[in-house]
Amino acid sequence: MDLLEKCRTYTRADEARDVGLYPYYPVFQGPVDGGRAVLEGAEVLMLGSNNYRALSSSPQVIGAAQDAIALYGTSATGSRLLSGNLDLHEELEADLAGFFGYEAALVFATGYMTNLGVVSALAGSGDQVYLDEKAHASLVDGARLAKASGAVVERFGHNDPGDLARQLAAAPTRSVLVATDGVFSLEGSLAPVAELVAVCEEYGATLLVDDAHGVGVFGRGRGVIEQAGMQGRVPLMTLTFSTSLASQGGAVLADAKTIDFLRHTSRPQIFSAGLSPADTAAAHASLREIRRGAEAEPDALMAAEHLRRALDALGFDVAGGSSPVIPVRFPDESAMLAAQRVLVDHGVYTSAVLPPVCEGYQLRIACTDAQSPDALEAAIGVFASVREALLPRYRPAA
Repeated sequence: MDLLEKCRTYTRADEARDVGLYPYYPVFQGPVDGGRAVLEGAEVLMLGSNNYRALSSSPQVIGAAQDAIALYGTSATGSRLLSGNLDLHEELEADLAGFFGYEAALVFATGYMTNLGVVSALAGSGDQVYLDEKAHASLVDGARLAKASGAVVERFGHNDPGDLARQLAAAPTRSVLVATDGVFSLEGSLAPVAELVAVCEEYGATLLVDDAHGVGVFGRGRGVIEQAGMQGRVPLMTLTFSTSLASQGGAVLADAKTIDFLRHTSRPQIFSAGLSPADTAAAHASLREIRRGAEAEPDALMAAEHLRRALDALGFDVAGGSSPVIPVRFPDESAMLAAQRVLVDHGVYTSAVLPPVCEGYQLRIACTDAQSPDALEAAIGVFASVREALLPRYRPAA
């Protein structure tokens, strides 16, 4: 059979295109900074950006990126192991480690590669990996590589430390890695970090928290580990630069010996070019901005709470949570796609998410510091129109 036959017979995207409801790969003209954006020539309120602290358009962040290009050029041009390691990388790593309270840090080219590279390097033959059942794809794929190297991989119930404890109690004695998101990016829930720490300490497991969507938002900018009061008790923390740090790339934080091990064994680190000078400088400038305003509650949290309450009052099936992420659930794909299209047509962009990425069908809303109260009120009005248009067909799940 021709390997590419599956590509020629793939029709799901075309089916959505044919009825004008295809929501993916939208083309924006100009910045997508979490406030306003231009989509298909029309201005929309951006409720789909992960730019939680609205720093991607900050003059300080842009200026740092421009200065880095002027001094270093556009690319690191090689693996950090060899010719692509810049003083910019190591300066950022030192500040990340200091800010988050770890001995050392290692910067990767993307957040996805960070988790892929950390999990696959640390776990192999004779080791066991336990993942939250809703862990990010990058953790899952890292575990798949670890499994190919001989690790045993298991899943524990979502945000269920009790289930993890039961599995660890029944497991054979092994070196164990437990990995979870800090904030689950599709549903907005926070991991029970303190309880997971207690379980891991009881059974001698090593905990990794991927705080891609908590950094900059919770715990005075330091994320869910600090918010839970668990500083110094989570051995491994990963993060991405593409959310609150308004750049590209990612990093892992750990003790110095672990970071040195990863520098020399993580294949995604070794076989990728170093993070570009502009991205590195932008992430570093964003970190400085977050540190400067660490004591203030992000506007994104207040905006999300207001919007979550308003959508719930309108009768939408809105999941609970305290993060900037709000999932709005629909009974089926057609209702979700129709709602997304109506919202866009009326100047509000949200992200359409469906299986297997998540359970069920939902519009993912992400609030940022850039969304004004007036803009949010206008968006609530559009959602009210959508709700009315979908009646009586739409009914929230029980």
